[in-house]
Amino acid sequence: MKKVSAIIISLFLISIGHTYAQNMKKEMSNTQIVEKFLNGFNNPAEIPASLALLADDYHFKNPMVELKNKAEFIALAQEMGKVLTGVRLISTAENGNWVATYYEFKSAIPGLESNFGSEWFRIEDGKIQESFLIYDASEWRKVYAQMEGNK
Repeated sequence: MKKVSAIIISLFLISIGHTYAQNMKKEMSNTQIVEKFLNGFNNPAEIPASLALLADDYHFKNPMVELKNKAEFIALAQEMGKVLTGVRLISTAENGNWVATYYEFKSAIPGLESNFGSEWFRIEDGKIQESFLIYDASEWRKVYAQMEGNK
């Protein structure tokens, strides 16, 4: 009888340990993935973790460019990293695989220090598959033209 009790208690404890381990490994929500991605742009040391959240075939579109993969986005991010100084997330809303954000992105460019945008992200299997950034690009067109001229 003592052996049976010991086996039952052992199985019970193993079950609790397994359940605890599963809960600790819980994946990030889609909103958490987007927040981690955007917050990485506030600290250069966190950029690799942000970029790791992108699918290899990540599709990005804003009012001036459309990129078809992660490598193209990284090249743009490196250029933009020279002038962007941070992102302040204001609001998010999640619906299925989509997360909509409203944030302020800041730059070191006179006249463009504070900019507001809305970006929509589609997430699948823990990776950002695509995003669409909407913002007033009137003055930013000059910045992009200058970046193109420096290549």
